[in-house]
Amino acid sequence: MDDIERVDDGPWSPEEVATIARAVNRAPSVHNTQPWSLSVHDRVVELHQRGDIAPSQYDPEGRDRLISCGAALTNLVLAIRKLGWRAELAFGEDPRQLVSVAGSTRLLPSEAELQRYEAIAHRASHRRPFDSRPVSGPDEEALLSAAECLPSLRARWITGSEEALHLARLLTYAARVQHADEIYQRELASWIDDPTDSRPGGVPAKALGTQGLGAVGLVSGSTHVPDEAWLAARIETESVLLLSTPDDGVRAHLDAGAALQNAWLEATHRALGASVMTQCLQLDEVREGLAQPGHQPDSIQALMRFGHPAGIVPRSSRRPLEEIFNDNQR
Repeated sequence: MDDIERVDDGPWSPEEVATIARAVNRAPSVHNTQPWSLSVHDRVVELHQRGDIAPSQYDPEGRDRLISCGAALTNLVLAIRKLGWRAELAFGEDPRQLVSVAGSTRLLPSEAELQRYEAIAHRASHRRPFDSRPVSGPDEEALLSAAECLPSLRARWITGSEEALHLARLLTYAARVQHADEIYQRELASWIDDPTDSRPGGVPAKALGTQGLGAVGLVSGSTHVPDEAWLAARIETESVLLLSTPDDGVRAHLDAGAALQNAWLEATHRALGASVMTQCLQLDEVREGLAQPGHQPDSIQALMRFGHPAGIVPRSSRRPLEEIFNDNQR
């Protein structure tokens, strides 16, 4: 039976708009800044990059903000698929108006799409150490497949003691540089939530790791920078995925964000924890150091770590749903 049906069903209903907005609102973002907004007209949703949120010292070129918007795009598409529409994407030339997503064709969602949509509400950043159980081979295969959901994405696991030590050296180097950067640390501190602060956004202080690979992924003033050999041993006990693209433009950053969120939701569905590391990649020497010798040069976009959660992690706050729309559009 053909599941595709083109219909003229009028504009998005308020219920459909709310479903889409809730999904986008739960996407991960750099420092939980939520640097996106939506506008809705007819049966089209436009994803915009907000220009008023810019952690400049952390993200001087805006790469992480675009990766964040790419993650929001994955949630947007999954919500439209959950509603039973095919998501038709049109990428814009304007760096602010990133992509338009239309739903004019009826198409039943796949089981994998439904599973990942359901995972949106449960996804969280696990920056603390995982427990000692390794991620299984079938789970790693599923995560790799989810990350390579777009033709432009290349994903590979960090494997073996030699590669783990090489990554550990790059991460500890980046951690020392950024730990000593007072301007960077002041800016980061402004995005770490005080439990008494009711503002939306920011990273919960209790969610930060203080040791291990997750802590090195987001280096605050209280982070203990570990010994290279110790960190390398930790890397070998976790599943660390490197994501890259052939180039380093706006579309590449959006694709990287879409792919990492796809993998993250697959991990959540499989009861695995994950966190993303991009802080270290703000240093060109680290990005260059992660490129594979003898291979076609890629732009490294993100590192992801996966494992079995050792406990429940605090959830980050979100903006009120009505604020996600341009000009508070309802």
